[in-house]
Amino acid sequence: MRILKNAAKKTASLVSELTDGPGYVPFSAFPVAAAAVLALTAGAFGAYLASETGLALVRELKRRQRLREKRPEAPSLRGTPTPEEIEEDWARAPRTLMVRLRLGSRLADLEPTLDTRLHYKELRNGQKRIKSRAPGLKGWLNDRRLDVNYSTLVRYRKLAQRLRQVLGLDERLPLEWLLPGAVPDREIPQDLRGQHASARRRLARLIGEHRNFSRLSRHVEAKLGIPKLLSVRRAKRRAREEAWVARRLKKIARSNKAAARHARAANGEFSVNLPHERVEATKRELLRFLQAGDLPGPLRHLRNKVVHWLRTVASEG
Repeated sequence: MRILKNAAKKTASLVSELTDGPGYVPFSAFPVAAAAVLALTAGAFGAYLASETGLALVRELKRRQRLREKRPEAPSLRGTPTPEEIEEDWARAPRTLMVRLRLGSRLADLEPTLDTRLHYKELRNGQKRIKSRAPGLKGWLNDRRLDVNYSTLVRYRKLAQRLRQVLGLDERLPLEWLLPGAVPDREIPQDLRGQHASARRRLARLIGEHRNFSRLSRHVEAKLGIPKLLSVRRAKRRAREEAWVARRLKKIARSNKAAARHARAANGEFSVNLPHERVEATKRELLRFLQAGDLPGPLRHLRNKVVHWLRTVASEG
């Protein structure tokens, strides 16, 4: 507040000097004006930070800074890969199946250290709606400006994660260590050496049978039952779409029927076809209603209106 008051005083004195002077702006007024503008800007920014919105902004910036500084460690024994390692594997030509598996394994080790949560927004009815998504792996790659294809990297990472499920690897044992010449056996912990040797033999057998990335992906997906799961999901989605189309067609048919009925009524036609007996019974009920003498006031008024309408129709006809 003191900054704002001082800036306001300087601005007022400067304006009075410019308006009351001999018609020119003195050279000493420019530093004062610059100081006044800076003071006003600083005061406005300080007032904004002191407001509720500014405090929320500061808290969000501090939360993001803490997330950047305190990333959790990778669960695998290999540790977090560096951008140089990922870029070096990506730049290899030709990119063989081994290189793709190593790249997918490194990305799978990197993902647990990143913030991939969904941010929700509280609605008035107590429910939650997805507001935004954390940057995750894509934001990490964009921040480091790596010249890679994100969609292709995601395919490599998915294959590495599914291979881990098929082989039943421990979360500490990275898939990269199963590749030929990846790591010496002496660096593997004693309790993981048996699992490492068994998983390495099974992976070598899978790679020998399926030497292509696409064939290996299809084989792993079939092992996990992913095609069957996707077919069930497609069938459910197709059933929902067909039900929606049926409801829409029924609604359109009802609308068309109502429109045709209104059109016939406007042309003097009646859309209700009653039997002859029902028509005669309705006429007798109407005559009995018109001839009744002990009707209450509202019904008597209605009867008079009906009689007047009948007389008018008879006179016109």
